[in-house]
Amino acid sequence: MSDGYEKYLTFFQDVSGSLAIGSADVTLVTVRNASHSLFLQKAHVQVTGASAGKTWQLTDSAGAELTGPFDVGTDGSHWDMDFGPEGLQLTEGANLVFDVSASGATGVVSWEAYQKLTAVVAAASA
Repeated sequence: MSDGYEKYLTFFQDVSGSLAIGSADVTLVTVRNASHSLFLQKAHVQVTGASAGKTWQLTDSAGAELTGPFDVGTDGSHWDMDFGPEGLQLTEGANLVFDVSASGATGVVSWEAYQKLTAVVAAASA
């Protein structure tokens, strides 16, 4: 990880991680509250068990598409996304979601992301 990425992960709350993917949609990161936003810096998706005609996609819980749908019909397929050190801001207050079109494929997703306060709030509520 280069210093540009590390700076944001260190200064703000690091919410990076990885997860095995199976047959259902899964929330990867839950944002702290409606006044915070998630910023996705990088994501890596690896198919370990292919299934023809199925797709996977990264979205936010407000319905915004972060990536196009990935065809998961070939074992070993993978996708790397880099949104830069500042990252791609998700809809304020929205969670990071891994969207599975239908059951059948398996794999792993990993991500680098952080969250920060993006709304103006009263000092007592932050």
